[in-house]
Amino acid sequence: MATKAELEAELEELRKRNAELEERSRERTAKGAETQASAAPKTEDDIRKLLEEHGIDLSKAKDVGKQAVEEFSRLQKDYPITALLIAFSLGYVVGRVQG
Repeated sequence: MATKAELEAELEELRKRNAELEERSRERTAKGAETQASAAPKTEDDIRKLLEEHGIDLSKAKDVGKQAVEEFSRLQKDYPITALLIAFSLGYVVGRVQG
């Protein structure tokens, strides 16, 4: 059986270790906040510049969206049941992913 002195010594060691771990955690949190603040784009212009650097043209993306809407409208007129099944399937997949 452990004596009172041994238990108190062990408790003191655990308190010291806990204090060290808390200090490390604070340091990591502070470093992480600095990294996130410096890494995040702050304005719309910064985002555009990043996209241009990676070769992404927003006008092409908008055109693709318009074409997709036009294509789905045509599909809906020509094949209404198929369009209904596509919409149902997409809704089901999105619902399963979210919940």
